[in-house]
Amino acid sequence: MKNLIKISLVVAAIFAAPGVKANDEVVSLKVKAENNKSIRFYIDEAKDIELAINDAVDNRLIYQESIHASGASTKTYDLNELPDGEYTLNVTTGSQLAQYQINIVNNKAEVSEPKITEVFKPILEKDSAMVTLSLDNADKSPIEVEIINEFNEQLYKETFTNRAKLTKKFNVGSTPSKELTFIVTTNKQQFTKTIESR
Repeated sequence: MKNLIKISLVVAAIFAAPGVKANDEVVSLKVKAENNKSIRFYIDEAKDIELAINDAVDNRLIYQESIHASGASTKTYDLNELPDGEYTLNVTTGSQLAQYQINIVNNKAEVSEPKITEVFKPILEKDSAMVTLSLDNADKSPIEVEIINEFNEQLYKETFTNRAKLTKKFNVGSTPSKELTFIVTTNKQQFTKTIESR
């Protein structure tokens, strides 16, 4: 059984923040380290954002959030619960992924410039008690599929190799869990989605 780190991140959102200007970056989002152990997002325009923080050593999911920004906004994340170490912040908008390295040393957070890559987008569809996962994988790299419940208990894990396309069906009708989180990892990219199983 795999347990994810339980952590609470305090989020302070200030919408329509003054002084936030649009730019021509691929992802119109800026992340910078603030005082001590906090980071701040500057979102320049309306968009849907998937955010995840992982331990950079073993890729464990620490925190995730779906953000719908209706316009320019600022969000501050308090990282005081994280010990010194290296972390990866993945910010997905549309088909692009911005990866930031967060290095926490002596209770201060340092954030790298983002690495922008195209993102693979698995599709999860639920029809009654059946969940279907499908994705394209042109380079046939290994695909790891993991399912955890609301208590971070691992219910399923399998790695698929040499597949250009993957379609997998899961019958979730008999699980006592209320929520299931699907974690799909390939080429150091991770897709996470939580569904209600009942």
